[in-house]
Amino acid sequence: MGILNVTPDSFFDGNIHYNKNLSNTFKKLNKCDIIDIGAESSRPGADPISVDEEKNRLSQVIKHIKHTDKFISIDTYKPEVAAFCLNNGFNMVNDISGGRNIKMLEVVSDFNVPIVLMHMKGNPKTMQNDTKYSNIIEDIKSYFDNQLNLAVKYGINARNLILDPGIGFGKSIKQNDSIIKNLEEFKSFDIPILVGLSRKSFLTYENNKPENRLESSLATTALAINNGADIIRVHDIDKSIEVLSIIDRILKN
Repeated sequence: MGILNVTPDSFFDGNIHYNKNLSNTFKKLNKCDIIDIGAESSRPGADPISVDEEKNRLSQVIKHIKHTDKFISIDTYKPEVAAFCLNNGFNMVNDISGGRNIKMLEVVSDFNVPIVLMHMKGNPKTMQNDTKYSNIIEDIKSYFDNQLNLAVKYGINARNLILDPGIGFGKSIKQNDSIIKNLEEFKSFDIPILVGLSRKSFLTYENNKPENRLESSLATTALAINNGADIIRVHDIDKSIEVLSIIDRILKN
């Protein structure tokens, strides 16, 4: 899953693409199986934006997605934005709120498309204020159990469900490490597992910035795949494909 943020304030690459010509960007994104497009930053401390502003930012990408046969995912927690995108060529939803808004589940059910249900404690503005859990893995599993049952109740086909444990969304560094180490625990749901760890702050080494976290992102991606991840959400498409190709070759032999 390749990331395209059309935001002025994402933690790594949003302003690179915000209000820019995206033709060359889509040439690279077309190497991915899934293109995940977001127009509202979900970095820790980010302020929410209106539905209209989110739609306006997304309008610049709609013309591009008509020329690709890839899965095009909208990264949003707003059902109004999801419906707008699904009516304009998108065919998947990546919901950081994990389907807590029933209207989102209804939209996804109506369009019969895949949805990523992510675990997040609180919201992007406040999520890092409280990272206490009884047991991080068991708490996420309990959350997934509830949200999966809710999604099916609202008519979403189980084959359209994907789970994301939410690395960096209301978790400490130690908790993020534990999630990656214990990804196999989430395989009990028999649902594909998505992991988004690319260049996030828990990968910081000697206070380096997101632009210097490529190596740690790739190394941790390899760990995540080895531990059960089915889908990897990445910023660095070419380098990730290189690493994943080698991993795939080794695992198949």
